[in-house]
Amino acid sequence: MKHRIKIKKFNRDTKSRKALFKALVRSLVETGSIVTTQAKAKEARRIADKLIGKAKDATLETRRTLHRFFGTRDVVNTLVEKIAPVFADRNSGFTRITKMGVRRGDNSEMAQLTLVTMPEAVGSLKKPLLTPVAQKTAKKETK
Repeated sequence: MKHRIKIKKFNRDTKSRKALFKALVRSLVETGSIVTTQAKAKEARRIADKLIGKAKDATLETRRTLHRFFGTRDVVNTLVEKIAPVFADRNSGFTRITKMGVRRGDNSEMAQLTLVTMPEAVGSLKKPLLTPVAQKTAKKETK
């Protein structure tokens, strides 16, 4: 019997499972919605709701805690500066799961995980990288 077992392992070891959910939540923060299996969406929703709830308190300690999870500053800044202010009047329920039917290859239930209220501009606050062609033209313009 599996009494009081709350976590699903998804046939992965701990590091792989943490990396999976870090990637899913990161994509959710950067794009506003992700499509994945229903089981993964339910687990990612648990993590995302907790992180958005923490991000509403925009202190340095909170940013450091979020940085420990994500590992990159641009995702943390996007979460704290773009997404959390949109949910200032909500206490919970920041994400929504919509069923999308079954996947053709293996008949697994697919779902779309989205933010309930989208910010006016989704995407990272990170400065976009220049393509190699744009870098060459930028160097020529500075000379």
